[in-house]
Amino acid sequence: MPEANRSPLEAVDLHIHTNCSDGLLRPEEVVLKAKELGLVAVGIADHDSVSGIEQAILTGGANGVEVVPAVELSCIHNNNDIHILGYYLDYQNQELLDFLSSVQEKRLERAHKIVGKLSEQGINIDVERVLELSAGASVGRPHIAQALLEQGYVNSFSEAFWKFIGYHCPAYVPKMEISPLEAINLIKKFSGIPILAHPGSYHSDDLIYILIEAGILGLEVWHPEHSSNASDHYLEICQKNGLLVTGGSDCHGGRKGKIFMGEVRVPYHYLAELKKKRFGA
Repeated sequence: MPEANRSPLEAVDLHIHTNCSDGLLRPEEVVLKAKELGLVAVGIADHDSVSGIEQAILTGGANGVEVVPAVELSCIHNNNDIHILGYYLDYQNQELLDFLSSVQEKRLERAHKIVGKLSEQGINIDVERVLELSAGASVGRPHIAQALLEQGYVNSFSEAFWKFIGYHCPAYVPKMEISPLEAINLIKKFSGIPILAHPGSYHSDDLIYILIEAGILGLEVWHPEHSSNASDHYLEICQKNGLLVTGGSDCHGGRKGKIFMGEVRVPYHYLAELKKKRFGA
């Protein structure tokens, strides 16, 4: 638990993806960019992967940037995709690594199914190119969107989603199904802290209270998709229910048109509370 002498008002970003899932920046590039932007800590929270954490920690140690190990798990609740962040989980635990490996296999199967559905509509992209774009990382729809863009089937990354591979679109295939309760329990099993990612995306306070009952320990209050009023609302829910408070840019390294890192600057004292919950005073 490093960096005990940080000022409570220094800035952190607790939700960043690397090229170990669907981000564009390598873990070391994330850390160096964070330093350039004046961030003192970053959360490496790849989708269903912890493989970028070690390199980020090594780079962070050499550059004075604290790295928070995390993962983002995808869940299904009432046919809706819900994301749960797990902070400070034991990312080197072999049982956890085996579970995440099984998720990667399901992701690969899903990519093949999506490419097959696209082919049925006359949209022919090479699944091998999709895998090249993922570069051995956690393969996902962003890599398929990139292939569609490269081959001229769409004019933008976002068009690939709303036209072909987004929710309820012709080539959409659901992810491996685990429930939010299963994700929460899994994170806790490996000593992590489960946080509901970007609650504004789900448009349901009822869901938040269901997840509080299920054992969620905090909310991602600040996120690029949240208005200031929404963030104030989620902060109030945290305060009234004794929940931890986090926030982050959900940076994918420019894949969404811009980098986002540095646009969400969370005061360090919220990270200090997260660490206190995990490690004690």
